[in-house]
Amino acid sequence: MNSYLDRIKNVLMIALIISVAAQINIDAPHVAPGFVFAIDVIVLDVFIFCFLDKYTAMQIALISAVFSPTFRFITSMKAGVSMVENAVNCFPDAIFFIIYGITISLCVKAYMGRRIPLLNFCISVFLADFLGNIIEVYFMSIIRADNFVTMYMFNTLLVIALARTGISLFIIVTMEYYMHVQTERAHNRKIQFMVNQSVTIADEMRFILNNKEDVERVLKEAYALHTDMKDADMPEEFTKRALEIARGTHEIKGCYQEILDTLDNLNRNAHGEPDLLMSEILKFMKSNILKTAAAKHMDVEFEIDQRMDYKVSESYKTISILRNLTVNALEAFEGSDGKIRVMVAWCRYSSIGPCHRIEVEDNGPGIDEADMETIFLPGYSTKMNMDTGFVQRGLGLSLVRDYVENDFGGRIRVKNRKDGGTRFVIEIPPSKFEEETRWIFTS
Repeated sequence: MNSYLDRIKNVLMIALIISVAAQINIDAPHVAPGFVFAIDVIVLDVFIFCFLDKYTAMQIALISAVFSPTFRFITSMKAGVSMVENAVNCFPDAIFFIIYGITISLCVKAYMGRRIPLLNFCISVFLADFLGNIIEVYFMSIIRADNFVTMYMFNTLLVIALARTGISLFIIVTMEYYMHVQTERAHNRKIQFMVNQSVTIADEMRFILNNKEDVERVLKEAYALHTDMKDADMPEEFTKRALEIARGTHEIKGCYQEILDTLDNLNRNAHGEPDLLMSEILKFMKSNILKTAAAKHMDVEFEIDQRMDYKVSESYKTISILRNLTVNALEAFEGSDGKIRVMVAWCRYSSIGPCHRIEVEDNGPGIDEADMETIFLPGYSTKMNMDTGFVQRGLGLSLVRDYVENDFGGRIRVKNRKDGGTRFVIEIPPSKFEEETRWIFTS
């Protein structure tokens, strides 16, 4: 019941809007006395195209045939004009809407349940507009016992029908383009979120997997310590504590494995790893960094210097590498403004032979020379809260090196720039990094 009432309410609202639009018109007494050209037909075209899947053209046309002439009749009452004359001028509009609705309904009948192509719809509204006006003028000729059907009338109505159809087409195309852009943006935001989450999960899985070996080593040493202390007749209190450490470590190892299995199943079942071009990944990185910078009220410039494009073989790991490096660069600015530059190129000569070369540089404060040898070690971090003593895990750069060297067979190095800031240089052989190359020619 509520659904039916909502449909009636929506149709009435459409008819009311069309009736108001009918008041924006141009008198055309040279066609027939009381005849006007109004923009209500343009509004009618747009509404029918947008709501054809919910309401039939005849429903909208019929309700408009009641509302629009009545609304015009009420608003055009003037002193010195009789009600009969006013009715003769206004109510033939109903003939136009009825013929319009019949014509559109016949034209779109073949597309019931399917969206009508825009070109076919435009042809339909042109015919409906032209035929509706001709029959309206013919009906007015009968009422006034005069002949208004002339070649001049035909030519005028033809031009008006073409003009209104053109305007309707422009409005519909503009609306369709706007909706397409909005839908694409929403889709891209959803894809970015999904990829971001998947990359984060993959990174955490890699951290856990790398730490599992350390957990197993601690477990073995704890049991060995318990045995050695027991053999050495150490106090029972100490041997029990060593045993508890071993048992706790064993529980941690089991939890690690459960987490790994769960995350792996989630990542596999949710969606497959997307096939992405390097250009798409760079745009994704730029969008993320600029969004993060804006949230921190930072004015950051992100420059992309891409000299070739290719489809990467493992997009999640590539995103993780670039995300960690660019986020590190952003954090190096410490809330101030800065510039990040990412360069992607082909290098013919390197220590590993022909390779893909990726550079990520910033104009931040740089890295202390004493830290250059340790920044890729697990646990290294310069991000420490001096008030609380909290230190971030410092696993980002170690993960980057892990991916670059162990998964892609490449190498990574870092150095401070002469004019300030840091530059990370990554070189990866193409056999393990790309699936399809698309060259970009730049000056």
